[in-house]
Amino acid sequence: MSQLVGDLPEVDEFRSEGLIGDVITILKAGKEATAYLCSGGPNLGVPLAVAKVYHERARRNFANDSLYQEGRVILNGQVRRAVQGKSEFGRAAQGALWVDHEFEVLSNLQYAGADVPEPYVCAESAILMQYIGDESGAAPQLQHVSLHHDEAGRLRDRVLWNIELLLSQNVVHADLSPFNILYDAGRPWIIDLPQAVDPRFSPSARTLLERDLRNVSRYFSRQGAPFDDDRTARTLWNRWRFGELG
Repeated sequence: MSQLVGDLPEVDEFRSEGLIGDVITILKAGKEATAYLCSGGPNLGVPLAVAKVYHERARRNFANDSLYQEGRVILNGQVRRAVQGKSEFGRAAQGALWVDHEFEVLSNLQYAGADVPEPYVCAESAILMQYIGDESGAAPQLQHVSLHHDEAGRLRDRVLWNIELLLSQNVVHADLSPFNILYDAGRPWIIDLPQAVDPRFSPSARTLLERDLRNVSRYFSRQGAPFDDDRTARTLWNRWRFGELG
């Protein structure tokens, strides 16, 4: 493993609570956050964990993050007005809302049995969660994995099962691709859900579901396990609309 990263104030709360020890290395520098591998502290119970630290809003790279915010309700009136007014407090609050949203989505999906990392705890700008991999290295992104034909078909079915399970829990990933599915010991792990939308409230949910399926379909077609993403999207959406999922 790489040498220690050094001081990372965003995870001080995790360290002070005995949940992590050292911040070991950067696992992934993404468009909305950077994931760090950490040694587990005495109060965590596992040897390794991932601290996902969110960038400030100005550093995020979503082309239009308002697309993912459509339909989200901020119940606290003071916070809602600050976010709408784009004050300094409002920008900070909006950043915290992304962290809280991903933590809540991960918690609900992990409880429902989806293949997502278990979230342990969240702070103002970071989430501590399950590490997918072992001491020799992190699980690779699916994009960088070549599959045998039989394995490709089995994994395709599992990914589609996960997409259906998410939808049954009123979640559309909204940025799904082989770059945010990890592959570990024959199992897919869906990661990076801060932009996930609720189809009950988001007017863009169906379009985003179609895009997720199209991205996944391209990968599995290259692996010799194609599926009709348009038909799958229509079927899943109609089953969700009529309460036939779950």
